[in-house]
Amino acid sequence: MRRSLPRNGIFLICAFAASLSATQAKAGGWPLAPGTGEIIASFTWLSADERYEADGSKRATSRYTKFEIAPYAEYGLTRNLTLIGEAAYTAEKTDYYGEEHSNTDISRLKAGARLALGSWKDTLFSLQPLMTLHLMRTGDDPAATASGDIDAELALVMARNETLSGLDIFSVQEVGYRYRDRNRPDEVRADVTLGIKPWPRIMLLVKSLNTVALKPASNGESYQSGKLAFSAVYALPDHLAPGWSAEAGIERTIIGRSTVDETVARFALWYRF
Repeated sequence: MRRSLPRNGIFLICAFAASLSATQAKAGGWPLAPGTGEIIASFTWLSADERYEADGSKRATSRYTKFEIAPYAEYGLTRNLTLIGEAAYTAEKTDYYGEEHSNTDISRLKAGARLALGSWKDTLFSLQPLMTLHLMRTGDDPAATASGDIDAELALVMARNETLSGLDIFSVQEVGYRYRDRNRPDEVRADVTLGIKPWPRIMLLVKSLNTVALKPASNGESYQSGKLAFSAVYALPDHLAPGWSAEAGIERTIIGRSTVDETVARFALWYRF
């Protein structure tokens, strides 16, 4: 059966997730104490064999897989300023009806910061500028990002934290505008992270990840995607691995236009120092 997707559906999902977190909150939206840091090394496996059409319906397409290693780091420089960096190594493969095409390279470098502006009604507001340099010969996004392309993003980050029935509950909401050079369409993203710590060493995370292009790509199609992610983070015992945690989870595309339908398995190691 053919399915259609309202053009603003991506924002309706994000708004719904935000309404769930209005009285909750806190995750990675806070500045780190000066001299402290966190490193998260992610290992992800993506697969897709269906594609969302321009009207939101899906069709079968050539199989695409991607394995990625992406270390992400934050470091507290001052009381209100946290530095951010990320790198990624990507190995991707497309099986085009029996003919394989592969691409392996350092795919991107990212640098930026998060500046805490202050709190209002128990919510911490921050500005987060980020620059991304793309290094893959050809990218897997609908805008056909290539080596040398640069993204410049400015995001507003809103974070809260509180205790409900003895449980730590948190949320971080990010709304960002992303400028993209070389005539690629600019993007708006709206992400929400909800979490709860049901036990002292276990944290459960639910994420809503949403992106929409502000004009058509070079192929004449406007793209957008909405994804949901679920994961669990386990803090390893201090006597075995102080400061270390392990994360496992899954991510799925739930709505889209002119983009592939992705399933992503994720494993990550966290280290706080």
